[in-house]
Amino acid sequence: MIVQSILLDALKNLRSNILRTGLTMLGVIIGVAAVIAMIAIVEGGQIWLVRSIERLGTNLLFVWQRSLNLEEQRQFSGRSLGLRYSDVMALRQQFPGIVVIPEIEIDQQLKAGDRDFSGEVTGTWPEYQEVRNFHVEHGRFLLSSDLSEWKRVVVLGKEVAEELFGSELPLNKEVKIGDHRFTVVGVMEPKGMVRRTNYDEMVFVPITTMMRRFTGNDRIRRMVIHVPDREQMEQVTQHVHSLLIQLHDGVDDIRVRNQGEFLNAVDQTIWTFRIVLGGVAVVALLVGGIGIMNIMLVTVTERTREVGLRKAIGARRRDILLQFLIESVTISAIGGGLGIVGGIAAAYGFGGFVAQSMPGGGDWGAVVQPSAIIIAFSFAVFVGVFFGLYPAVKASKLDPAEALRYQ
Repeated sequence: MIVQSILLDALKNLRSNILRTGLTMLGVIIGVAAVIAMIAIVEGGQIWLVRSIERLGTNLLFVWQRSLNLEEQRQFSGRSLGLRYSDVMALRQQFPGIVVIPEIEIDQQLKAGDRDFSGEVTGTWPEYQEVRNFHVEHGRFLLSSDLSEWKRVVVLGKEVAEELFGSELPLNKEVKIGDHRFTVVGVMEPKGMVRRTNYDEMVFVPITTMMRRFTGNDRIRRMVIHVPDREQMEQVTQHVHSLLIQLHDGVDDIRVRNQGEFLNAVDQTIWTFRIVLGGVAVVALLVGGIGIMNIMLVTVTERTREVGLRKAIGARRRDILLQFLIESVTISAIGGGLGIVGGIAAAYGFGGFVAQSMPGGGDWGAVVQPSAIIIAFSFAVFVGVFFGLYPAVKASKLDPAEALRYQ
């Protein structure tokens, strides 16, 4: 009952000077809102990044040619041939349980009538759409017969098809790629931007046709490998790396990375953002705490005679200490509650704006975590206790006689 009485008295005192109380709470409100909003936006970004990576397939290994330094170039002169189409065939033969697809990308201009489009053309295999989780919406994708017969067929991304043919479905229409005529056999489903790449602007042709008609050699840009069992990804990574070194006459001129490494990099980046943005928000809360301490010190000075009178009629030091401490905590608790509301509103209000500002963004928003709310509110209460303790102790130590004579 004593605590309840003190709490009601504290609310009465705070309400008697509501403008000053509101300004005192402002720092806490801003701090709590900043913690919740920043963490929510960062969490939303993390989920979006992870989903973006997984939208391109799961359990994937990526193999590129590695650039050799000057010493390695002298040591392996004439022996480093880079990734070859034969490497893909060797991997498929050595590891029948995995799916390996090669990719070659070249810049070309596509023409259809009086319309044209400039972009990357990708030479690949039929398994591409399953491995990269990117499927056709109309028509078909590449077939094994397209590769074996070096057919001049092409599958267009959604935006490329619209750019060249408008609203007309382009199946069996002709497209000129460079100096060669190709027949459109499929149109890909809408995919959008993923990690700064617009997949709706992609163009696919059989890789054998690409090597025969455009590049004139068997070099490939990269390989993408799908591993059925996630638990075996590290083991397969090591085996693939070892086999490619053997195929390249002992030259380690390739780099193998698994999808988990990309996800770990995302986690590390997100944690960096959490720490930096959380630190900024904590500073805002500390500034709010200093404001609470200043106002409570002013309040102690203004109510010196009241403290003297309370002590004269029997109030103990702990009663006075509890009275001012509860007032301080009440300010921070109410400010924390308002900050929660403001933080959630800011998170959802600005989350979409931040997403639109990010490269390739626009399809993610804030994710408010209950843990962020609990942490922010708890820290706000702690700030109230910490910064309200000194004024409360100062008030409890006032001499009754001196306090009653205070003007």
